[in-house]
Amino acid sequence: MEKSAADFFCIVKLLFLLCLFFPTSVQADASWEKQSSHHLAQLLKSNPEQLLELNTPELIVFYRERKHKPLWLDAKGRLNRAYDLLHVIIHAEDEGLEPSDYYLEEIKKYWDSKEPRKSIYLDLLLTAALYRYSNHVYSGRFDPRDLDVEWHIHNTPLDIRSLFADVASKESITQALKELPPQHLGYQSLKKQLLRFRDLKQQGGWQKFKPGPTLEPGMHHRQVLQLRQRLEMTGDLIECALRDIDIFDHALAEAVTRYQLRHGLEVDGRVGGQTRRSLNITVDARLRQVRINMERWRWMQRQLGKRYLMVNMTGFELYIVDNDSAVLAMPVIIGKSYRSTPSFSGLINTMEYNPYWTVPTNMTVEDYVPRQINDPSFFAKKSFKLYRGWGKNAREIDPQTVNWKQQDKDHFPYWLRQDPGPKNSLGRVKFLFSNPYQIYLHGTPDKHLFDRIVRTFSAGCIRVKDPVQLAAYLLNDGSQQMEEEILANIHLGTNQKVSLPITVPIYLVYWTAWVNQDGSMNFRHDIYGRDTRLNSLFD
Repeated sequence: MEKSAADFFCIVKLLFLLCLFFPTSVQADASWEKQSSHHLAQLLKSNPEQLLELNTPELIVFYRERKHKPLWLDAKGRLNRAYDLLHVIIHAEDEGLEPSDYYLEEIKKYWDSKEPRKSIYLDLLLTAALYRYSNHVYSGRFDPRDLDVEWHIHNTPLDIRSLFADVASKESITQALKELPPQHLGYQSLKKQLLRFRDLKQQGGWQKFKPGPTLEPGMHHRQVLQLRQRLEMTGDLIECALRDIDIFDHALAEAVTRYQLRHGLEVDGRVGGQTRRSLNITVDARLRQVRINMERWRWMQRQLGKRYLMVNMTGFELYIVDNDSAVLAMPVIIGKSYRSTPSFSGLINTMEYNPYWTVPTNMTVEDYVPRQINDPSFFAKKSFKLYRGWGKNAREIDPQTVNWKQQDKDHFPYWLRQDPGPKNSLGRVKFLFSNPYQIYLHGTPDKHLFDRIVRTFSAGCIRVKDPVQLAAYLLNDGSQQMEEEILANIHLGTNQKVSLPITVPIYLVYWTAWVNQDGSMNFRHDIYGRDTRLNSLFD
């Protein structure tokens, strides 16, 4: 009984002490909050270091609605979310970004400051860093319109107000920060390769090959040892039984073949001039390529669709992607360097059997009129018909009655149309999708061009190798029966338009670095020179 009384007395005493302390603690916190809010409002207004992000309406409103209460610290010190953000900034290189772009040195400078005004300034620095980092990693470090006039795919801007409201409501923001970069498999795969190539750089990269003969199976040469080491580094040479022997064996030839496939080179298992030049591209240059293409992924829309088409121009290939997996891949032909195909997105909703082809005026004047002058029967041989006027007023003109040498594209009153059939430049199937560039997918009678490695032969449109197979996938599931139905419609010879059962998104993209489904890293030549301006920015 006496023990219980003693325990009760201790509890009462403790409660009394807590009651004495608690008001003091509350008052201290209230005093800190009032003082810090005053400092923050003053600093936000004066912006002594001219942090551009602090002048944005979103952040001004955000702090005003919080009554200028700090976001990253309280009376006890820095909050957990401040550490989460600092960790992400320090590791910004993992996303192909530069930590120094996000005020890292300034944040470190103020991180341990006990002076009230400086600690409050740290709050604003962290806010500015989050604003800049989140925008960069979500929709791109650079505005594509400033760097690539042929890129017309635009990501929806990040909702900054929602992001900051979310951050303010959480103790830890690790997950919120993790969700900012693109979640596309293409981006995430490049991110893993970025870490791999950074490791290769830290190891010293690879040596350049000096000029030498074509290395081929069966030959002895001192550069064979260097070639083995080089292909081991990039994972192309898997089994290396003759590591210290300078003979070019079968295993090495297979490794060279794998390398050539990954780099879009002529596949012959030999190291000639083209393959040698590719091998001599430095690890730094490859790192830049990976970073550039991660940036392009940030320019992409976040939701591509459950099922979509993607044309990778530098790889000269079209993919049908279903649930993040390519269910069909097909070689394509793209625009010539002086009529390059732009990057854009659209919706495929219609296909056409046995299409007519109305030739663009510039092509008529620049490409076909000179041929007609050289061979007056050219239009007839290619099933072209010449018209003057449009709509109901259009009338067919005999090409022999026109003085072609007096025509130019600025004053050209005619238009040219090619009839359906085996000679038609669009082949037997055409796929239409929404875009302002008059670009579409179509077949071609020139099948031999698909044997070329670099396929830049069109006037901008995309020629597909097997339009019947593509049509079967778009109409149904790519079955043999569907292909037979399509062929039957084609053999009718009449022009028919068919609406697709489901509208399918299509993206024409320009990847010079990407990862295949088998995990192999691919690089391609910058065929249109669109990496050039980005290259200097990623040095």
